[in-house]
Amino acid sequence: MNIPDFHITENSDLAEPYKAFVRQMSDWYNKGELPELAGQDLRFTLELQRQKLESLGLDMQCNIKSEGSTRTNVGGVSFSDRIFTNSIIGGNMNLTRSIGGNQNSIYKNTTDIGLSTVIQNLKTDVQPSASMPLCCPHCGAPSTLGELESGCKYCGSHFLMSELYPKVMNFFVSENEDKTKKNAKNKRELMTFIIASAIPMIIIGMIFGLFAGQSQSPTMNIVSKIFGGLLCGGMIGIMLFVFKKLFEVFALMGKDLRGGGKTASTLFYANKIKKNDPEFSSEYFRDKITSLFKMAVYSKDATELACCKCQCPEKAKDIIEAQLYNFNIDGCKIIDGICDVDVTLYLDCLHYMNGKIKSKSDKFRMRLRKHIKNRTELGFSFSAVSCPSCGASFDARNVKECPYCNNVYLHEEHDWVITDIR
Repeated sequence: MNIPDFHITENSDLAEPYKAFVRQMSDWYNKGELPELAGQDLRFTLELQRQKLESLGLDMQCNIKSEGSTRTNVGGVSFSDRIFTNSIIGGNMNLTRSIGGNQNSIYKNTTDIGLSTVIQNLKTDVQPSASMPLCCPHCGAPSTLGELESGCKYCGSHFLMSELYPKVMNFFVSENEDKTKKNAKNKRELMTFIIASAIPMIIIGMIFGLFAGQSQSPTMNIVSKIFGGLLCGGMIGIMLFVFKKLFEVFALMGKDLRGGGKTASTLFYANKIKKNDPEFSSEYFRDKITSLFKMAVYSKDATELACCKCQCPEKAKDIIEAQLYNFNIDGCKIIDGICDVDVTLYLDCLHYMNGKIKSKSDKFRMRLRKHIKNRTELGFSFSAVSCPSCGASFDARNVKECPYCNNVYLHEEHDWVITDIR
């Protein structure tokens, strides 16, 4: 979903960070090494997913490799605020995902994918405030930009600005159709339908031949029955194959069109929010709701997260992997600068059910809230916030009060929070 607040750019300088992040994601799934380029909220989401998998006795391994050409699609959509520019950089990859439990493999799939990342970088000639909250890339402790440049007060690490950015705020995976595999699969299915239909026709022909008078030799009779069965069964098999493919086409059309019917309302409500917050964008909102949803469904108890004020529904509790396909903004109310938004998320998820992994297309509705009188901050993270009362930096992911002055920290004054999932 796009509104006129972004522009198409050529980001050749982000090609290498993109490739480095792909390698780091493979290392995360296979070796447990958190991606250095990942932003703090993305790191937190990955940690929550790993904890959920471990609680279920599962281990997920993912190998991500370049598919064909190593060229990265560096042209993409960019959107920005006063300090940062977020660029969407993508490329084609080959993903092999295997999931095991109790030393047994229960799921394995290899597919070609499109892997898109949201890479954040400082705007040219912009120097952010030294008091800007930021997590230490080394130890993850909440800090400020000035403290990290002079030395993290927890681990002592020093950082140059070039070492703090760029960083990846989110990533999205979409499956690409492999035409070679699809054609091979269609040929196998067609032959299966023809054989499965021809064999009963041949048997039926033989049975009728036994009770009917025959004017030809037994050998010719057998040959004619086999030929007739093959011809009749082949026609039936082809018809069944065509009907199956038609059903699949209609089902795929329905899957591909998920959320497409409400594009107009999504743009209308996005523009309504933008009138109150000029730096709001639907791309930013998509990234945010995706992160919030994953945090909620991967966590052991969503209500323990400061960004979530509700329980997850039962149908979401067995989700171990979620990828956003599309979203709609269904409604928006703004009263006294407080914005309540209803959204529908269309996702492709992996569920762990009865000891098996199942891939499903899911739809969830969420309600979110934010005080939009405070402008969007692309660099905001619940992992490192600044207390409005005493100015101290702290990790607000699981706390509701400043640990230094005990002032109540209202998360919705600074970013979106979930108030309902259904």
